[in-house]
Amino acid sequence: MRCAFILLMAALCVRADEICLTSEEDPYLLFGTKTAYIFSNRGIPNAKAHEVPGCQPVAFWLLSRHGSHNPEANETAELQQLVDLKNNIVTNYKNGNFRNTNHRICTADFNLLERWNWKQNSSTAGDLTSDGYVTTQQLAQAWKQRFPGLLTPNTYNYLFKFVEEPRSSNSFRAFSESLFGGQNEGFDAPKENDEKLLRPLKYCDAWKNQVDENNKTLEQKNIFESKQEYKEMISNISLRLGFNYDLQKNTVLSIYQMCRYNKAWDVTQISPWCAAFTREDLKRLEYAEDLETYYKYGYGSTVSEKIGCSIIKDMVDFFKNHAERELRQQPKAMIQLTDYPMILMALTKLGSRQDSAPITGDNYHTNTAQARKWSSSNMVPFNANIAAVLYKCTTNGNFQIKEQYQVLFLENEKPMNIEGCWVGLCDWSAVKSKFDPDKCDLQFCNAAARSTGFVSLILTVILFCINRN
Repeated sequence: MRCAFILLMAALCVRADEICLTSEEDPYLLFGTKTAYIFSNRGIPNAKAHEVPGCQPVAFWLLSRHGSHNPEANETAELQQLVDLKNNIVTNYKNGNFRNTNHRICTADFNLLERWNWKQNSSTAGDLTSDGYVTTQQLAQAWKQRFPGLLTPNTYNYLFKFVEEPRSSNSFRAFSESLFGGQNEGFDAPKENDEKLLRPLKYCDAWKNQVDENNKTLEQKNIFESKQEYKEMISNISLRLGFNYDLQKNTVLSIYQMCRYNKAWDVTQISPWCAAFTREDLKRLEYAEDLETYYKYGYGSTVSEKIGCSIIKDMVDFFKNHAERELRQQPKAMIQLTDYPMILMALTKLGSRQDSAPITGDNYHTNTAQARKWSSSNMVPFNANIAAVLYKCTTNGNFQIKEQYQVLFLENEKPMNIEGCWVGLCDWSAVKSKFDPDKCDLQFCNAAARSTGFVSLILTVILFCINRN
């Protein structure tokens, strides 16, 4: 009772003209690609969503993102500068540098920010945090509980695919520990280092030229960030922190990055840097990132959809071994550990989360944007995943089942909305037809480079002939 009274009095003592995250009962927790899985995936569906009457699961395919991680090496320098910024904010607050007190953060939020320190070690840049390790284990356990007949203790029922780097390797270790119960058991499981499959952007010149290095890719994001309301947002954030001038946009983005990193690392604690933002600020920053991911990895880029086809082809080929060849010596579960761009490109190829109209820098206040399906926070939080499960069915055991083999698609453990399917459940023949592996390859990725090389060779021959004559 005494603790409750103290908390109540603290809440009453917050000035009405101050903004206070500490006393916020329902804070905004969707932070785009740095969202914690628990915030994105509230209300996990009915535990029986994977149970299909008259059918038995025979193969499990999973594409899974890693859990929360430390800042990347290329982020460290800018984020470390927040130490000096924090000291300036402390000075501003203690000196009363506020032109308008209704913009400042409250005392409780200030106290949290004053205690914040940079604690990152450069040797672990980009690696999983302890929370990221645990959430990966929890996800593995959730799948094991749903499909105990497929995710068995027998390591040879699996094929793992990941990249040989600390974050990916530690994701594999966390996943396998949870499945097999011991720290060393999982290392006996068949595994492949398949970077070309899991990170194809690194090897795709066409994507680099047409998307990554193309100024039009970020055109809609730049339009949105050039709006007066976005500029006013930066002004208000600056005033809230006691600055009588506008902070640089990159500084505000560093504050946002630290805000969402801190919250993902410890979902039970208030992230001090988040006090700089209002709910509307966070929604605008989230939308700006959605514009980037939409045109870089989603429906705004036909190249990205083609690349997403490669990982879906892998799924179809895996299921063919079970549905059409019925080979005895083959894994029942294929588990692939990747990064969020691959998840987004796979979802795009599957036709999931497609809006009726593109999101743009001009339509933020429309219903299209406010109720958009394309949401990085909900699509690719930390530990985001796409699962596909092949079922063998008795056609008279379920009046809705027309074929012996069915495929259930799940996005972050929830049935995926795919055209032509019923609550994520699709006929195997429809899956093969829709995602025909014979029409899916990455030859286009380096076609331009080969063409350029051929033209260079021809020119060299011509010049040689001219000089010789």
